Amino acid sequence: MMAQEVSTKKWCPAIYARLSDEDREHKVNGVSLSIDHQVDILKDFVNEKGWQEPEVFYDDDRTGTNFDRKGFQDMYSEAQKGNVNVIVIKDTTRFGRNWVQSGDYFNRIEEMGVRFISIQEGIDTIDPKCPALKMLPFYFVFAEWHSQTTSEKIRAVFEKQAEQGKHRSHLTPFGYDKDPENKYKLVIDPVTAPIVKRIFEMRLQKMSFGSIARILNSEGIISPLTYSAEKHGTEHKTKKAGKWSANSIITITSNPTYVGDVVQNRVGCTSYKNQKQVRKQSDEWKTAKDMHEPIVSREDFQKCADMRENLGRVRSTQYAEVLPLTGLLICSDCGYRMQRTGTYYTIKGTGERKLLIAYNCGAYANMGKTACSSHYILEKDLIELVITDIREKAGEVLQDENAARERFFTIKAQSSGTQLNADRNALKKVNKRLAELDKLLQAAFEKSVLGGDMSNTFTEYARKYEAEKQELTQQAKQLSVSIEKHSQTENDVDTFIALMKKYSSITELDRATAVELIDHITISASAVKPREIVIYYNFIGNA
Repeated sequence: MMAQEVSTKKWCPAIYARLSDEDREHKVNGVSLSIDHQVDILKDFVNEKGWQEPEVFYDDDRTGTNFDRKGFQDMYSEAQKGNVNVIVIKDTTRFGRNWVQSGDYFNRIEEMGVRFISIQEGIDTIDPKCPALKMLPFYFVFAEWHSQTTSEKIRAVFEKQAEQGKHRSHLTPFGYDKDPENKYKLVIDPVTAPIVKRIFEMRLQKMSFGSIARILNSEGIISPLTYSAEKHGTEHKTKKAGKWSANSIITITSNPTYVGDVVQNRVGCTSYKNQKQVRKQSDEWKTAKDMHEPIVSREDFQKCADMRENLGRVRSTQYAEVLPLTGLLICSDCGYRMQRTGTYYTIKGTGERKLLIAYNCGAYANMGKTACSSHYILEKDLIELVITDIREKAGEVLQDENAARERFFTIKAQSSGTQLNADRNALKKVNKRLAELDKLLQAAFEKSVLGGDMSNTFTEYARKYEAEKQELTQQAKQLSVSIEKHSQTENDVDTFIALMKKYSSITELDRATAVELIDHITISASAVKPREIVIYYNFIGNA
């Protein structure tokens, strides 16, 4: 643009300011001081130019690693409409900290004919020969690098606090309050802790989650959301918020805080670029034990966990109690879970009525012969068989532990070895491709810089490479978890042997024992003689 055109053109400026999350504590009247400071600098710049009053856009407490920001998108929309023809920012880090997306949006703004000014770096697109303009790709890359290193430092601080058992959340679990002398420590809340204790007691009586919730509601017992609202002076968003539900009971009975532990890092961002919170795998959690006074014992908590983790479900029926093998039985022909049935019969002479429990293929029971065949089997026969098998395995261990270990190790290695090799080969390919993508991104960037522009072609390739890289990184993580799981052969064998010693004298099978020992049991059709019943144990498989 010629100097005469620049001086006579009517400039309609927009100024944009942004502050990241880590500075959110520095506020006055709800707006960060740094935002005010940026806006003042930008307004002074516009006034010195003699332009009209600028449109002000800002994003407070928003990361620059993505462009899903209301203030920025509102400004971009005004530019698209032609209401803004010059954008002024304090420095390029305020624009964004994702070099691919920053370059993409910069190209879009240029294509719309909108002038772009960054005061600190001296960038002004009105002058294509501006030296700082040629450095813009480097500014974008450096901004992302700074964001990544800052994120790593913050994450390291959080992980250290997690290891030390510091409760960071401003919210406290129902049953606890913050220690007035130490904001990172929990103390018993005398108002709600007895409610939590009672919930565990009812659950240990094998009551369903829904039944517990109904009892608490019928007695007018205060719910977690009601208590929180009264405590913090907030209002319920829905009418249901003041009621207990099955989910609220599940949340309490599965929260290790109640045994005195602090568990953190259960949720987090997928990366420093993507701030969306996702639930992490349990092996990534950080647990610090015995950090505060427990409300329930570890034994009682584990019993509730065993009931929760079983494959069956507690139902509000005449035999709602969780039976030992509920959910652990599978039809060997169609793969459906075996369905529990109950029939009452009367004992001759005494007139006593008793319940006879049996199992049958779920597909056959619900859909008939066209779906599968009968796999009817009495519960008492199954339990007798399981107890016998456990005692046989335990006897093998007691008679010659070394020989038993060697046999179990061979079985475990055979079952997990194939999958382990497949996962290792897949991970090798993923890592190779990730290395290739790093080289491609670097080559594309160098070509762009040496070429002196941030071309659309470069941005498109960069976006494509980044998307593939994120997907592969997630695959690598999942494969690593699977490899670690299948590499625990020796530890699994030792655990199984310890369990066999523990139950060497077993005479009865309760639910907790069944869940601790058995993964599942497959059962052949009733017509098959002899019946083929295969027990797959936890840690070892079909031994």
